[in-house]
Amino acid sequence: MAKKIWVPVTAGVSALALVGGMGAATALHKNDVTMVVDGVAKTIAVRENTVAQVLELEGIEPGTHDVVLPAPETKVVDGLEISVAYARPLEVTVDGEARELWTTARNVGDALKMLRIDEADSKLSASRSAAIGREGLTLDVMTAKDITVTAAGQTHELRLAGTVAEALEAQEIEPDADDKVTPAVDTVLEHGMEVVFVDVEVKQSTKMVPIDFQKKTVKSSKLLKGKQEVTTKGVAGKTRETYTDVYEDGVLVSSTLAESVVSQQPVHQVTAIGTKEPPKPKPAPKPKAEKSSSNEASEPAPAKRASSGKALDLSRAAMWDRIARCESTNRWNINTGNGYYGGLQFNLATWRSVNGTDFAAYPHQATREEQITVANRLYAKRGLQPWSCKP
Repeated sequence: MAKKIWVPVTAGVSALALVGGMGAATALHKNDVTMVVDGVAKTIAVRENTVAQVLELEGIEPGTHDVVLPAPETKVVDGLEISVAYARPLEVTVDGEARELWTTARNVGDALKMLRIDEADSKLSASRSAAIGREGLTLDVMTAKDITVTAAGQTHELRLAGTVAEALEAQEIEPDADDKVTPAVDTVLEHGMEVVFVDVEVKQSTKMVPIDFQKKTVKSSKLLKGKQEVTTKGVAGKTRETYTDVYEDGVLVSSTLAESVVSQQPVHQVTAIGTKEPPKPKPAPKPKAEKSSSNEASEPAPAKRASSGKALDLSRAAMWDRIARCESTNRWNINTGNGYYGGLQFNLATWRSVNGTDFAAYPHQATREEQITVANRLYAKRGLQPWSCKP
């Protein structure tokens, strides 16, 4: 239950000075009396002896909380002023604390003065000049508080009454639905409260993200075993990603993927792997052995010579034929444009390093015998190390 407080009237009441030597007055003598009821004065002539009788004459029945001066039992004399101040019920809620009281004040300003809560910077639910009728009044009072408001890193000191929303308004800050306000905007201000406003802005950004292409292989009967060829070149795709970016006081604090849409599909790379068996090489013709008479000593056959006049070396010919079958399927004049030439797949630098140009500028332009001769020169220096195919 709210507190009940009696607040007496403090102004407008005259003290009564009684004049002596009036014992000879007769009952027929009338006295002039001034009646002041709730500030309204009138003069009447009465024969009544007491204030209570005058009030009864006027039809005034003071309530428990009403104020009558002088007291009802006071004797009536000529010139007496009788003051009646009606008490009004007043329900006051100050900073959330409710109180019930009676007051003879006839307006809000006088009532606040009696309660000693009439600070000019308080916020009232009714104006100070508002009248308080006999039926009473309900009044909300919020007293001013010393607070701070921080926005965009700047802190300001304020003194005002009301809510957090009104403190922000005083700083010309209008929060929207995204902004952060601590405490909540409908919070009643308290002494020492720290109000913090964070300007939140939500934006959208996009970026293109590559999609890696896949690599796959397929078998091809058109390519020889051990050979491979890229038939479809891989191309990366593109994804358009949309992000929701949140900024607080201009600083990005979060970025969340909102949507991802493929704008270009990747092209997967396809490599063909050869499955074709290489043709079997034709056997090299066997040199005919020269017959010699039993009476004659055997002599070595003269060395063969190329058309250029350089001597040929056909040693290990069978081994080189096996290597050529692996390297080029015994195509001694092959030139695929990959930088390797001839049946033994010489590169140009190696061919020249062992004087292959004795026979031809490029390996594939030389004969099988000439390529074998150059291979034997390289074999003497490095063995079979330059060839991936082994006999």
